[in-house]
Amino acid sequence: MERLEQIITASLKKRAAENAVWWEGTWLTGADILNMAEKDRATLEAAGFKEGQRLMTLLPNCPALLALAIATWSLKGTLIPMNMRAGVDNLLPTIDLVQPFAIVVGRDDTKAAAGVLRYPVVETDVAGTVDAFRGVERKTTTSDWAIFFTTSGTTGMPKAVPLTHANFIANVAAVRAHIGLYDTDTMLWVLPNFHSFGFTLGVLIPQLVGAKVTVVGGFMPPLKVLQAIQASGTNVLFLVPAMVEFLKRSAAHNPFTFKNIRLIATGGDRLNTALDQAAIDVFGCGILEGYGTTECSPVVSVNPSYESRKIGTIGTILPTYEWKVCDSKGNKVPPETPGVLMLRGPSVFHGYYEAPEVTAERLHADGWYDTGDVVKYDADGYITVLDRLTDIIIVGGFNVYPQEVERILNAHPAVAQAAVVSMHHIVNGEIPRAFIVLKEGASVTDRDIIEYCKGKLANYKVPRKVDFVTELPMSANGKILRRKLREIE
Repeated sequence: MERLEQIITASLKKRAAENAVWWEGTWLTGADILNMAEKDRATLEAAGFKEGQRLMTLLPNCPALLALAIATWSLKGTLIPMNMRAGVDNLLPTIDLVQPFAIVVGRDDTKAAAGVLRYPVVETDVAGTVDAFRGVERKTTTSDWAIFFTTSGTTGMPKAVPLTHANFIANVAAVRAHIGLYDTDTMLWVLPNFHSFGFTLGVLIPQLVGAKVTVVGGFMPPLKVLQAIQASGTNVLFLVPAMVEFLKRSAAHNPFTFKNIRLIATGGDRLNTALDQAAIDVFGCGILEGYGTTECSPVVSVNPSYESRKIGTIGTILPTYEWKVCDSKGNKVPPETPGVLMLRGPSVFHGYYEAPEVTAERLHADGWYDTGDVVKYDADGYITVLDRLTDIIIVGGFNVYPQEVERILNAHPAVAQAAVVSMHHIVNGEIPRAFIVLKEGASVTDRDIIEYCKGKLANYKVPRKVDFVTELPMSANGKILRRKLREIE
């Protein structure tokens, strides 16, 4: 069975003397990346890393992450990229669940390393190789698993999605064929690597296609991204909709001329259709909107071309999937009828890590995955997302689970009860809004609550609006009625 490191190594060998990775104004060749990967492999071996072990990274987008991925997979291990700014309270439950061999952080990144020191922490240069270290051997898992993507899930408890080499290879091949990606392209990797969308489109697609990639460590400030696109000659952009808005605003104050961008694809959140014209104004190119879910490695659908796109839809399902839209009883519904999207195919995961009950809720025994998204489709098979069955808040393309934020809020000494719901935002699509019942006699401001959350939560998960109420609306069986809260102006 083919594996990612085999395909990527062969691709980089073909480009050994050619530009492959743009990083901070400099091009690295295929040989440069392979040499870094070989050194990392030797260091991991010396550290005791064996087949079935898991290596966690808390790194920005950088050449070192690509090299570490190759090295980890070549030793038949699994990579777990995580958000280096997620906050200790959120990282530790997930780390305890997945039990990494070691955690790799960027050189001198004390914020990423803080609080996880009960696990071996090792530094790497972001454009270099990992330091010598000694890891801790853990329970082994299958060598078929390439990556764990981790999430708090709708319960607020950590949940890990293991994806196999075969999952990713099938997904990349399907995306490449569906929208047309070529080895002559230079693709942008600015989406975060701890997100399945960012890893697949930023790390895997360029390498498996044999294209060049422009690596930007993080999105802010947007001016830096515009400069990187121009300096490297990037012609394919993978973005979330909120990024398009920020790039538009930055470009308005900084004159740029982009002449060779041929494709912009977005996913991770609904696209405000007004952003299509904004993309044309800035980049001379419109947007192909798509849709994905981590459990599908992650791309599910995308408008296949500018000639055939239908703005406001997420396009057509990739040809490798079987799909159906079902009512609450599991019956297929006809075109233009709302229902839940179900998927089956080689990119679909095989279950959550050590969570059989959660797996059974979403992944049926016959292989059908319940996305939990309510959609409708037209006669041509173009999909429109209508709503979500869960209470997940999507901020600029990133999932925020209310229960996770509520767990932090409820730990505040002045808070008796907290509920978090989505609130519309012109740039990010949605933002978290908190409703709080204070303990008797307690006094605290909304600014105090927001400051309390910073450092304990990733920035996009911090509530942007806080309302104090005397009680929360409850159903007869004691559940908070989030719908009622969302209706409050």
